[in-house]
Amino acid sequence: MRKYWPAFVLVALGFTAVTAFAQQPVQSGAATAAVEAAVGTSIAERQLAGAGESFPAGTERLYCYTRIVNAADSEIEHAWFKGDAEVGRVTLKIGGSPWRTWSSKALGADGAGDWRCDVLMDGAVLQSIKFKVE
Repeated sequence: MRKYWPAFVLVALGFTAVTAFAQQPVQSGAATAAVEAAVGTSIAERQLAGAGESFPAGTERLYCYTRIVNAADSEIEHAWFKGDAEVGRVTLKIGGSPWRTWSSKALGADGAGDWRCDVLMDGAVLQSIKFKVE
């Protein structure tokens, strides 16, 4: 029994270290949030409709739809870009997990070009959705 005692102590210490590590609180914020996002032509029954990567000229408004998990009681931003120029930014409150939210952007008469909508939390880009208006 004496020859197994050092091994038992090492196993017990290892278990204690693993247990202590497993009980550390999970950090909230951009590092743990999981995001699904897409751009489309409308919202119907709290779901995105007309999702795509390319939209015809004359499209008046597009929607950025985001489903986010592990971000309850926080905020995200949708930053809309045409080319490299930011043309809009919307702050959206996240009330639970999972949570669905969206913003929209009126494209105007000169809407043709390369666009993107970045989903940000605490200044970090969680997802960037690129699309084109032809």
